[in-house]
Amino acid sequence: MAFLIQRAHLLLQQGRYKDAVTALRQHLSTYANDIDGLYLLALCYLNLQNTEEAEHIISNALSLAPADDRFFYLRANIAFHKNQYSAAINAVSEAVAINPHDAAYFALWSQILLYKKEYSQALEKAEEGLAIDPENEACLNLRSNALFNLGKKEEAFSNLHEALEHNPENAYTHANIGWKWLQAGDHKQALEHFRESLKLDPNQQWAKSGMVQAMQARYWLYRMFLKYAFFMSRQKAGVQWAVIIGIFVLSRIASTVFFPLYVVLALAAISTWLIGPVSNLFLRLNPYGRYALTPEQTKVSTLVGIFMLVGLLAAGGFWLTSIAALLALAIAAGVLLLPLSSLYASDSPKWRKIFLIYTVAVGVLGVCGVAEAWYDGDPFNTFMTVMLLGVFAYQFLANYVITRES
Repeated sequence: MAFLIQRAHLLLQQGRYKDAVTALRQHLSTYANDIDGLYLLALCYLNLQNTEEAEHIISNALSLAPADDRFFYLRANIAFHKNQYSAAINAVSEAVAINPHDAAYFALWSQILLYKKEYSQALEKAEEGLAIDPENEACLNLRSNALFNLGKKEEAFSNLHEALEHNPENAYTHANIGWKWLQAGDHKQALEHFRESLKLDPNQQWAKSGMVQAMQARYWLYRMFLKYAFFMSRQKAGVQWAVIIGIFVLSRIASTVFFPLYVVLALAAISTWLIGPVSNLFLRLNPYGRYALTPEQTKVSTLVGIFMLVGLLAAGGFWLTSIAALLALAIAAGVLLLPLSSLYASDSPKWRKIFLIYTVAVGVLGVCGVAEAWYDGDPFNTFMTVMLLGVFAYQFLANYVITRES
């Protein structure tokens, strides 16, 4: 049955994970305790994003081979993708304790620490991996990420160019350099590297995402937004919340002391939600830009565009006719832009579903508010008030989820 294992290896290399699962299941029906077969099967399910089945196989394998470092490495990967960083570090440290000579383990450890914003420790782990394998591309890229976030930008770029010297056709490294140039404020250089990355690998999603950001960065306002977004992404959750709450408190003070400042702060806060979808809407007019957007980005930009148009038309109708229901419709459409713009802000399917349900609920309140305004002439009725409070609460919920994941 060894030929089934060989076939599974080949199918894995080709990315045909479902076919590999079929071959491995057939192999394991005869050799149920084959550790290599169980490892490949867990790897297939991990690539298929079926983490529940992968975890079940890993637990079974570790009961048979409790000192097999590969399964602790897979367990660390699963915990990392679930944003369970402490569990991920515990698992990868177990893998390293058993086998301290695999650079990939240190690369994963470094990546987890980067997500925890522990940049100095991430740098240490990347360098430990490079001590084992000086040409390990993952460790070279992660080392540059840590250096960049520690403010050592020149060294970070030098590190990435060193990685390109080892492998000039590495799509991931080109994408990484693109993102570094984008963070450094040079969207033109970033665009060149994203294009090169996509030439090498048309399915490189990180490069596609960077391409969208670089094309949008042609506009001054979006460049300012990116500076804010990159600043926030480098901070730990506590600092992010301090900034968000600080802006909120400042806006409340400004509303009573200096109203124009309040308007500016309110517009700045709203723009952080809307500038992405709105700029994507304009990007769809670009013959190349439209192909860089993901289906989710296209869907959100369409919804935001529709509701902006409805809001503007309703506001214009109210200005001409003074019909209260039109003012209520304009308010409802404008308010709904906030939850609509962040429908896919989280990577978690669970939170995406929650955001969708919340948005639909707020939309139902808006419809009820418009209907009541039609009958009683009050555009600020109970339904509209609850809708506004709901969206206000939604902002804090979405910020909590996004800062926890970033």
